[in-house]
Amino acid sequence: MTTRRDAGWALAIFIAVSAFYLVTSSREPAWGDARGMWEVAMRISSDGAIDIKTRWPDDIPKGRNGKYYGIAPIGPSLVHVPGALIAHAIHEVDPKWDGPLRPLAVHLAPSLLGGLACALFFLLLRDLGIRIRVASACAAIMAVATTTWVYARMPYSEILQLTTFLGWFRAVLRVSALPADIEARVVRREGLWLGAWAGFLLNAKYVFASAILGGAVVIAWTLWKQRRQQLVRLIGWAAVTGGPLLILALAYNYLRWGRVTATGYEPYLDAYFGGSLFDGAWGMLASPNKSAFLYSPPLVLAAISLPRAVRAVPRLGFALVAMVLPVFLIYSTYRSWSGDYAWGPRFFVWAVPVVLIPLAWFVDSAVTRLRKAILVGVVALGFVVQVLGSSLYWDHFIRIAIEVKNQWLGNPNRAGSYIAERGRGHCDSCFEDTYELLWTPAFHPIRGHWWLLKSLARGDTAASAQRDAPWRHYTKLPMKLERYAWARIDWWGLLWLEDAKYARKQGVIVLVGLLAMLAFGIWRWLCLHRAAT
Repeated sequence: MTTRRDAGWALAIFIAVSAFYLVTSSREPAWGDARGMWEVAMRISSDGAIDIKTRWPDDIPKGRNGKYYGIAPIGPSLVHVPGALIAHAIHEVDPKWDGPLRPLAVHLAPSLLGGLACALFFLLLRDLGIRIRVASACAAIMAVATTTWVYARMPYSEILQLTTFLGWFRAVLRVSALPADIEARVVRREGLWLGAWAGFLLNAKYVFASAILGGAVVIAWTLWKQRRQQLVRLIGWAAVTGGPLLILALAYNYLRWGRVTATGYEPYLDAYFGGSLFDGAWGMLASPNKSAFLYSPPLVLAAISLPRAVRAVPRLGFALVAMVLPVFLIYSTYRSWSGDYAWGPRFFVWAVPVVLIPLAWFVDSAVTRLRKAILVGVVALGFVVQVLGSSLYWDHFIRIAIEVKNQWLGNPNRAGSYIAERGRGHCDSCFEDTYELLWTPAFHPIRGHWWLLKSLARGDTAASAQRDAPWRHYTKLPMKLERYAWARIDWWGLLWLEDAKYARKQGVIVLVGLLAMLAFGIWRWLCLHRAAT
């Protein structure tokens, strides 16, 4: 069980990591899927309404009363409401501050969720009996050497999915480990948290209903034979918090589409699902350009230590199979399994922390020089990968890669695509337009970000940047890089350093405040870490 000492560590981790993500936050507004989520939050905070002006996806049908609604569940929008209120306040003070300061409001919720996820990860490791300094080190590794960092900078829903799945996973493991003679108040507390995390997870994305059922199987299997009365009490208390959140999800469906069971995804299920299970699983785990191990290198060490972790905590293996595997298999049948446009396999981000758990056993056994060197090297590699992912908004290299591929390898025939082209000249994340980003070394996104970052830092033109472009190893053809002009280094501070210099004073004040928060969090975290045995 969590002690007051562990809670103090978790608070320090939350403050430090949240501040770090805010300091390194993006300058980009809410694009793509995130735009609808943010727009719903703005409508809720300003007008108490949920309909939006932006039609996204651009072929989504109208909902109730002939209006357009966000396709995502309510959770990804509700977490943005505090940021939306701040954005409204900034606008009321003076609309000219919208440009330089609003992006921080847009990225407030993702940063805080990223900090919460790292704190939860630390607490989960402590629940599993991991030594406190090892758990602390693993939380730091998760924060800066996995895709958690990149997605905590973006207003997409992935960081919410990651955090709520981690919270649910931890709640299931805690409940499954309750002793038979536990006090009634502890059963009540754990049951309330169990229902809350299940509700939060369902409202993050409906696909996680399979993980909720898997968690229920773990709990029932663990408690049914010898602790049936305890199981009944847990279910009752879980319903107290989970029930209202389930009603919220169903009510949101009704308010948008007129039926409690309508999710908004129905028009797209046939087109997007039904792909090859093998292709999706192989792609997310082992494709040369999109493997999760490339974008979160510490997962390699976690995979190596998985057998040892499962032997030490058997229920961990059961939970991974029951809760991670069903969602992973569903996403593997998604034709766009990579989740493009994205950094790494977007539809694997939610699983990164729980799959990372066995890393603690590797860190704990890193006592020889060789194992320490391997650990440091892998973490350093993960850090570099996240720096590259955070330095640019992922769309910029992706769009350059697509236009170069079309000029070099030919414009593909999209007539048979399951994802309709509809005369746009592209079909978004379909195989025809993104295969080079998944499988072709000449367009490796990590390498591409390194090239594009260097080119922008040097001030290269589109023509001069091609001298060392990744595809230059394979072709001498000159390319028209029309999308190169869109690219820019992605740090929120550049908004007031370059784009809106009149806001430099305000920007410096905000930055100093965030740096002070970061310094306090790191100082407190280090003090606790050094004092621990």
